[in-house]
Amino acid sequence: MNRLFPALLRHTGLAALAALAALSGTARADTGTVQMALAFKTLHAGLCPEDRANAVEPLYTCSKAKLLYIQTPEMPWLDHLIAQSIILPMFSEVLDEKRLRPLTPGEAVETRYLDLLKDLVRKSGGQTSGEREPALIDFSASLAGCDENNRSQKANSPLPEHFGPLLQLCLTHALSREGEAHPPGPSGSFIVIDTDKHKILTFGDLILPGQEKTLETLQRNAFRAYLKAQGDMTDAAIEEHLTASTFAFHLGKNWRIAKDGGLIFGYAMYEIGPRPLGTPEIFIAKHDLQGIVQPGILAHIP
Repeated sequence: MNRLFPALLRHTGLAALAALAALSGTARADTGTVQMALAFKTLHAGLCPEDRANAVEPLYTCSKAKLLYIQTPEMPWLDHLIAQSIILPMFSEVLDEKRLRPLTPGEAVETRYLDLLKDLVRKSGGQTSGEREPALIDFSASLAGCDENNRSQKANSPLPEHFGPLLQLCLTHALSREGEAHPPGPSGSFIVIDTDKHKILTFGDLILPGQEKTLETLQRNAFRAYLKAQGDMTDAAIEEHLTASTFAFHLGKNWRIAKDGGLIFGYAMYEIGPRPLGTPEIFIAKHDLQGIVQPGILAHIP
């Protein structure tokens, strides 16, 4: 089984510099064992020179950046964990900086995030005839629930899912610049947080010792079945694809829990296939994970 991320970018202009959007919504999640108030916030930053701000012909697109993320007013430790372990590393990647300054004690995450959006837009500029011109950048990121039908960062973003004490989020982001013939496409990761232990669960927390090869075989078989279902590849072509040096299949360690009972393993674009394949997601049913996944996590899979 394979699931693909839809495109994240929507090319619409921003004519304001660093405008902060209003709180986009507050919702109450009834989780059975966990309850928390969740607030969605959206931050924008843009760069549009005055001589272009009101231009009609030609039509200019401003450099722009957007971040949608959740806040948990009742659990400040969670906001701090998300900022330090998820959001700041993402900005480190897109800003091409090895290490960003961490949050200082008492610093609001909203202020920090907005500063980073501004930095990203400012760094998009270049020098043309002695005058700074925007290099037309479009960045969009979302940290919300993992609803497959709503990953384009619309106003009604999906709520995070809970599986017992496990809180599940999806981070997706995409960056494109003017003149790129083949933008890198969306990147993303699944985040599963143990709200009892106040930690993000890694692949090492998921799998039992010595079971990597067994899990890889399950993933490979699931991916093989997906390729076969497409109907345009022979068995020989599928096997060649699985072992080719360019897109050789390998163990996927980016995981999340599926509502329909099992785990989903995600791959980045170009990781196990060409661009048309998108960002594949492989489903493994719960009954196949016995003896592979830690019992404490398996118990919370539906």
